[in-house]
Amino acid sequence: MNQTNILAVFNNDRDLVSAIGKLKEKNIPIRDAWTPFPVHDVLKLLGRESRLPYFSVFAGASAVVLVFLFLYYTAVIDYPILYGGKPVFSFPSFVVVIYLLTILLTFASTVAVFQVRTGLYPGKEADEQFARASDDKFIISLGQDEGISEDRRSQAKEILKENGAVEIVER
Repeated sequence: MNQTNILAVFNNDRDLVSAIGKLKEKNIPIRDAWTPFPVHDVLKLLGRESRLPYFSVFAGASAVVLVFLFLYYTAVIDYPILYGGKPVFSFPSFVVVIYLLTILLTFASTVAVFQVRTGLYPGKEADEQFARASDDKFIISLGQDEGISEDRRSQAKEILKENGAVEIVER
């Protein structure tokens, strides 16, 4: 069994998506794909759609409730101040604070969950398969213990060339 990866380099996302579709039709396993910006079709084709947006909605809803409860507790229960005939519980004065703290808490919790889930942290060594993957190129990786025979490898290379691969590298 050959232990090398086939890396195919594309210039645009349309060619990448069409190549992934053709490889999927032929049941050739795809190890991973790297793009310089999010390409949602790639995630759908590889079956790796993120659940992070669902978490963000949950975090936002939780933040609204928690911030409101905190403001209510501090303004009404813990330290009520009566001044100028203003009622103790004045919801309009809470709106801006709730809005801003909801954005802050949602962002902070989403970033924290993203970093924990992906294993990213400050100072982590980069695991680059291909140096230009984060600049301007789109890369597909095939192989590495998927049990691809030589016939399937040559078939995969032909599919990649037909769909616009500008470079095919074996590593």
